Amino acid sequence: MITYDLIVVRKYPVIRLDGGTAVSKRQKLVDQLNDLKRDEFVFLLSSKAGGCGLNLVGANRLILFDPDWNPANDKQAAARVWRDGQQKHCYVYRFLAAGSIEEKVYQRQLSKEALQDVVGSSSGGAAERETGASFSQTELRDLFRLREDTNSTLHEKLDCTRCTGGEPQDASHAAPDAAMDVDSKQLGARVKDANHSVGCDQIGAPLEVDLDEWAHHSACETVPDTIMQQLGGPDTMVSFVFSCNVEGKPLG
Repeated sequence: MITYDLIVVRKYPVIRLDGGTAVSKRQKLVDQLNDLKRDEFVFLLSSKAGGCGLNLVGANRLILFDPDWNPANDKQAAARVWRDGQQKHCYVYRFLAAGSIEEKVYQRQLSKEALQDVVGSSSGGAAERETGASFSQTELRDLFRLREDTNSTLHEKLDCTRCTGGEPQDASHAAPDAAMDVDSKQLGARVKDANHSVGCDQIGAPLEVDLDEWAHHSACETVPDTIMQQLGGPDTMVSFVFSCNVEGKPLG
């Protein structure tokens, strides 16, 4: 609802499809978006509405809010713009609130996907990914705690040495309980210090569960998307970005 209100305030041409939209009207809304003669460029779509039949090839940037505990729901939503007939380069974004339960829900998605690899394959690499993606008891107890002293708990969990030139990451991150005892100035200084320019390039063609092999960005200016680059600057709300380029295959 907040997203819809923001779009209305900005006066963006918008189409909205959710569970309350009549089935008979849904394909008509999709046709409006795919029609190049119309000016609607924002399509608000509930990830669980419409089933697998919606083909949004008129859009090439999809932004996922509010991750689902079931990774299949998010994958189905992401596939709506990446369908046969799509001629443009597609960008799929997941917006997660840093340090919040949203990052932990996404971690659980990765854990489930890695577990699926273990069940479907006997390779040791899949088993190692599952072990690294699972939650410990401490992390489960910390599920609903908001961490304001981090730019990305996902990146911290990876303990990425590529971004730090081979050096181990700073282990001085405050424990969740200790973070509650510092004042706002100390907390702001800690986050600013952690936001030094770090990053690394993508390795090969990694799977979604292999975030350590994705490209890492502490600044929007280095993300391989000109639209996202324009969001960079001192006032940006984006604190960290993971990116993965997937080469498409020609039809037929």
